[in-house]
Amino acid sequence: MNNKIVAIGGGHGLSRVLSSLSESTQQVSAIVATTDNGGSTGKLRQEFGGIAFGDIRNCLSHLVDDNHLGKLLLDYRFEENSPMAGHNLGNLMLLALDNLCVTPSDAIELLSRLLGVEQSLLPMSDQAVHLKAHYASGDTITGETAIDSAPKLPLKLSLTPQVPACESALKELSEADCVLIGPGSIMTSVMPSLLVPEIASTIVECKIPVLWIANLAKESSPIGALTLEQQKQFIESQTGVTITTVLAHGDHERISSSQILTPLTEPQTPYHHLDNLSRTIIHWANNVTRT
Repeated sequence: MNNKIVAIGGGHGLSRVLSSLSESTQQVSAIVATTDNGGSTGKLRQEFGGIAFGDIRNCLSHLVDDNHLGKLLLDYRFEENSPMAGHNLGNLMLLALDNLCVTPSDAIELLSRLLGVEQSLLPMSDQAVHLKAHYASGDTITGETAIDSAPKLPLKLSLTPQVPACESALKELSEADCVLIGPGSIMTSVMPSLLVPEIASTIVECKIPVLWIANLAKESSPIGALTLEQQKQFIESQTGVTITTVLAHGDHERISSSQILTPLTEPQTPYHHLDNLSRTIIHWANNVTRT
């Protein structure tokens, strides 16, 4: 059996999950968060508008063959003393292709073909959107970077403006046997795509099993102070999506729901855990079924 997997997330977590799975299965696609407003991505959004391409670029970089010239181009960053200081060439390539194509999805597909990447990488939406946090005091904060650095956990997260889901992303989900979310920052990487109503409702209505990959290290944001169970409840209450199974490192606390506790890291090689991660995900994906 080789069940079809859709991975949802952003940041470095999603790119590493895709990289770990790429040698085991081609039946994997990704829906990528496009709300980032920091670094090179944030500067380009301020200047030109549009979606955040940074996490998509990062995923492409991890899926391109190491010997491919495209990997060097995707990862090239201009020197600090140049007018393009801090900008990443891969982000500029995606921005340029977006201007030449009808939608950002088309631009991503075109660059993927040029780089020989077979996995489908899809933005959560083809329209520009930002993450917004609402607090018990009535205050609101807009923008991922500000939300991540805020001292308090928000009462609610939302998207502004409310945007439609990428149609291709919905098609991938409707055909999926299972969904992966995480690892990565829960509020700014894991949750943005799930805040798009059509994405969450497709998962719920199609009864697609969801595996949440918990972070190995505690987050520095306020959500890091929550227990694993509380983090799970926060994701579920904010998005309406039920997490079927939690994949956590062996020294995490036991929680009430179905949980896989596995040594994702080895004592001798604490940071080389991708093989363990891939094996565990594939085993789960090939043995889970829609209810």
